[in-house]
Amino acid sequence: MTFREPIIFTPYEFKYGIVYNQGTVYWSENQSKYFAHNMGRILKFDLVRTNLPHLVFQQNYIDLQMGLGIQYINFSNNLNSISELLPDSLGELENVIDQHRYYFSPKSIGLDIHTSLSWQFFPKRITYLYYSMAYNKLTFYQSDLGSSYLSGNGISTCIGAGTKFLFNNTNKNYRFYWGLEGKMNEISVSPSLDPKDISSITSLELDGVTFSLTTGVQFGGRRTDGDIAYSYMINNDYIAAAENFQNFLSKEKTHGKREKAIKMLQYCVSQIPYQQVNLGRHDMFASDYNDAVKWFDAAEAEADDELKVEIKFHRLTIANEIIDSVQNYKNQMTIAETEKLMMIAYELLPGNKRVDQILAGLYFDKGILNTDIGNYSEAIKNYSHAIELFPPIETVVTEKLDQLINAYMKDAYLAAAVGELHLAINSLKAIIKLNPELAIEWDSYIIKLESQLENQKKDSENHLIQDYIENRQQETIPNYSHLIQLGMTYTEVEKRWGTPDIIDEMNDASRYFQMWTYSTETQISRLYFEDNKLVRIEE
Repeated sequence: MTFREPIIFTPYEFKYGIVYNQGTVYWSENQSKYFAHNMGRILKFDLVRTNLPHLVFQQNYIDLQMGLGIQYINFSNNLNSISELLPDSLGELENVIDQHRYYFSPKSIGLDIHTSLSWQFFPKRITYLYYSMAYNKLTFYQSDLGSSYLSGNGISTCIGAGTKFLFNNTNKNYRFYWGLEGKMNEISVSPSLDPKDISSITSLELDGVTFSLTTGVQFGGRRTDGDIAYSYMINNDYIAAAENFQNFLSKEKTHGKREKAIKMLQYCVSQIPYQQVNLGRHDMFASDYNDAVKWFDAAEAEADDELKVEIKFHRLTIANEIIDSVQNYKNQMTIAETEKLMMIAYELLPGNKRVDQILAGLYFDKGILNTDIGNYSEAIKNYSHAIELFPPIETVVTEKLDQLINAYMKDAYLAAAVGELHLAINSLKAIIKLNPELAIEWDSYIIKLESQLENQKKDSENHLIQDYIENRQQETIPNYSHLIQLGMTYTEVEKRWGTPDIIDEMNDASRYFQMWTYSTETQISRLYFEDNKLVRIEE
């Protein structure tokens, strides 16, 4: 808790405990009586305890809080536990006041000013010292019915120590706690009011110890990013420590240990390259070469000369391990796995002939594979890369390129045969690219094929134009399929208008007519037929 938040404020704290006390009663003619081993109870409520010095001194070593409190103490749980130890005239008052019996059993209530001095070594525990001074009103005698007699005023002091156990409250800036507290108490009281003038007591002195359970709420006392960073730092995780120190410094502009955090941040930053090398070494031993290389690259940016020599040695070790692994187990690896490993070695040892030769052989194998599956363009790239890495391999590659030329010729022939002129042209151009000397032989064919391709495009465009014109003609010709004309037969009308709603028959002077009625929401149409011919239309 080196960088913890100071405890700023304790709104309240409640205490309940037991009091083991002893004391001396003084009465007239300098007589006194000592009593001991008596047990009572205490209730205390502390309010608004505030860390005022924190407003002046920016530190978090200790927390000095001051506040006010109210306390109630019953010095005897049994009414007659003390009275039995005193002379009869002092221990009991019988039939003197309202015919009741009163016992010597002190009780007090007081208002105190208190202060606490605390320190915190653990996130969930606080230890503290406590001191208070209270002004008390004390009653000497209590009856079995609860009434009291003979009061006095006095000053009490106590000094003690305790510990608090804090609960988690992640989303709030305050925390609840419970704790244990032990105190030593002293009080000295003189009677101030004796209405019946029946008591000869002149003073009472009490002292004892108190054991209490405490509970309350406090603001502050939390771990900060600085504490998290410090934990990382002592565990040699300087990368995480530096990040958290930066967060701490960005948030805590007035923290008392800001300068210390800056120095620790600087130390962590200086140690990060060494940590990165250690992480790279760990990945290297785990054969995770890719991550190892990343750690070494990151470390090199801020490494000193001595560390750079070590990084160079580790890189060389990784590269040699990769090369040996590929050479020994190449037949058990896929091409992709082999390429991934060798690219790491290539980055570690750029220009190394051994690495270049292995990579060239790898790209040569990839070229063969792409040729077999018909991916000729990718095969050409593979062969070209192989020659760039290791020029002596060109003789072997040339044989494979000749095979590719033959494959392209075959593709061009088949494409031209089925009218795929574009594919045929591309294949011939690829041949010329592989062997420019063949341009004299194939250029004339390419020109002819391009001319045929151009004619194909024109024919295709003409067909498209004709289809478009036909479609537009169909769109512009009026649709008369629903119209009827005089002279149509029953069947022709019914095909166009459907079955009529009503059919009426009429005989007039040896002539036979039919009247068909079609009705819609807006109009009624009547059609007249004679001898199966439409002769009249009414709308």
